[in-house]
Amino acid sequence: MRAKINGRTLSIGTRPPTSGEPPIEPLAWLAGAHHDQLALCDSLEAIADSLPEEINRETCAYAAKVIGPMMRDLHAGEERWVFAWIEQRFADDASVQALLERLKYEHCEDECFAEELTEMLDRLGAADRTVNAETAGYMLRGFFTSVRRHISFEQECLRGILVQHLSGKPTV
Repeated sequence: MRAKINGRTLSIGTRPPTSGEPPIEPLAWLAGAHHDQLALCDSLEAIADSLPEEINRETCAYAAKVIGPMMRDLHAGEERWVFAWIEQRFADDASVQALLERLKYEHCEDECFAEELTEMLDRLGAADRTVNAETAGYMLRGFFTSVRRHISFEQECLRGILVQHLSGKPTV
């Protein structure tokens, strides 16, 4: 399912293929997941930029509905599909296993943060005047900055792993 927030198209309910479906190349799937997360970040940044005077209540309410499920679905797919693919190829590499554990932990942190944002975005969408715009902006910026940083780290590390896998040489 595709959805739009502030003109950005997002995938909702994106899951890796189940048995019986044709396989998807894991890194291509991850690139799509990253694209969707970055689009969400752009949308949340637009909400933060609209605070306190130009809040689009409908956009906030919609973002509250999609942020949690989207992050959970994308992280679940990444862990089941991409991380499993990496683990198969680097089962004996403790540093790769440690990296994947770190990324899983960051997924958990992002999902918990998304739950807090959901509550705040619901309140903004309902025109709750008790929401502190400065706090809301700080929360939004903290979330999308963290997600963008996570994606950048993931792309850099996974690129190194892929180079190592294709060349058969350790990365420096």
